[in-house]
Amino acid sequence: MPNMPELLKQIQRDLACPICGKKFELSQIKVRGAFEQILVVQTTCTDGHLTVFMSMFNEENKADDTKIEPAITTDEVLDLSNSLKSFKGDFEKIWAK
Repeated sequence: MPNMPELLKQIQRDLACPICGKKFELSQIKVRGAFEQILVVQTTCTDGHLTVFMSMFNEENKADDTKIEPAITTDEVLDLSNSLKSFKGDFEKIWAK
């Protein structure tokens, strides 16, 4: 996995709240999971809009010259959807930490 602080800075540069368009502070970006080359982050902007992003990365990404790959495959989306259908946990409880 690439250097996490650099990866978070890259995410901060590349992402904005999809609702209000505000950029995120590093403290507003929480890593919620990493699965192979997919990073799951939860963000909350200053207006309180909660968003979950999934971003792909690879070992060749460099924070200074290459953007994080935003695309994931259709199969990966379907796999996630199938996993979530059978999920019996509580995301609010897990992510309240």
